[in-house]
Amino acid sequence: MSNFEQAISNLDIKIFERIKSQLSENDKQSLLACQLAVREISPDYKYLEIGSYLGGSIQPHLQDEKCVRVYSIDKRPLHQPDNRGVDYTYLNNSTARMLELLGEIAPTDKIKTIDGDTRQIKPSEVTEKMQMCLIDGEHTDAAVFSDFKFCLEILAENGAIVFHDAPITYNGISTCVEHLKQKGIKFRAYSLPDIVFAIEIGDFPMHKNAAILDRLTNNHTSYLYSLQYNDYYRQFANKKPFLLYRKFITKWKGLNKFD
Repeated sequence: MSNFEQAISNLDIKIFERIKSQLSENDKQSLLACQLAVREISPDYKYLEIGSYLGGSIQPHLQDEKCVRVYSIDKRPLHQPDNRGVDYTYLNNSTARMLELLGEIAPTDKIKTIDGDTRQIKPSEVTEKMQMCLIDGEHTDAAVFSDFKFCLEILAENGAIVFHDAPITYNGISTCVEHLKQKGIKFRAYSLPDIVFAIEIGDFPMHKNAAILDRLTNNHTSYLYSLQYNDYYRQFANKKPFLLYRKFITKWKGLNKFD
């Protein structure tokens, strides 16, 4: 067994150590669990991600001999809007820098890059069908839904679309789920610790993989983390002026009375 095979079987986050990313340890293990399940279902799988920055989340797929193609889509902005209400800055954000960093890990021949926004990119620019997509680009609901529809276009009949930072873009993800329901597309959806959300499209039972199943049966981790992640907003809403106003409205409308 190769070092990589042993590492991914153990969900060893050292696979991510060469390039820094904004993934927590649990996020890294959840993404490795998804990768482990995908390569089990579809040997010689193809992977696409939206929002690569320095290539931190590409690392495991670059090192994986069972991954035959990696697509990276990133519009490479210096500043990017975000549902948290603050524009975030991404320094030295270039495809050339990402490929340089990834090239220090392994040959980058299997990586294809597209600089741009899925609202402008044609799905036909991705010439192969993917088995797994990761959405981690602009953290706004509109962008997430656009990215999701793009991924649906280029996904194989059976595959998985995975989101990072679910507590930020949860409304966008909810729109994605409703879209699948309206279109009558078969799917399963679930959260993984810390802030990963996975949707299996068609017949793609990632959840049966032992690594995923273990995380699903202990899903209190992702549930509580997501609530605590947004607790700042509750604390803000409970500051005295807002609290007094809410108490007045509640009393005035009788919302605190039950028969």
